[in-house]
Amino acid sequence: MAAQVRLCKKCSGIKAKDLKGAVGKEDVRCGCFGACRKKHPELKGRVYVRVRGGIVSAGSKKKLRRSVAEALAE
Repeated sequence: MAAQVRLCKKCSGIKAKDLKGAVGKEDVRCGCFGACRKKHPELKGRVYVRVRGGIVSAGSKKKLRRSVAEALAE
């Protein structure tokens, strides 16, 4: 099965270990997914990941973890 969550440690402000408990290790891939803060100024000051092709963002890592779990449950 393909990874359901993709994150960029450099741009998104979060690491794979920050999603521990919300997402299985096998479902996370690291690497650029084209949502750099330079190109998307609305993401400045937020943490974000790509979940199933869409971007999920939040104001903190804790809130993002909750939002990702909800997005994967749908």
